[in-house]
Amino acid sequence: MIRFEEDEYMLLAMFKKESRQAAIDDIYRVIPYIDGDEEVTALINGTLEKLRLLSDEAFLNLNLEAYQQEPEEDE
Repeated sequence: MIRFEEDEYMLLAMFKKESRQAAIDDIYRVIPYIDGDEEVTALINGTLEKLRLLSDEAFLNLNLEAYQQEPEEDE
């Protein structure tokens, strides 16, 4: 069983997609914009490694609702 940490769940919630591969692809797209932040790079790499090991079915069953942020309303 793959266990994600709190920060990894938050990252996954930010890149919530219809499939595991779509989430992996989107996360890879942000890597060039990290600009040497070692902590964020480690978080992304660890999350990607776990996503590669996770089955598509298990990905679809992840409950990320508690980690999703509500959009800010314009005043």
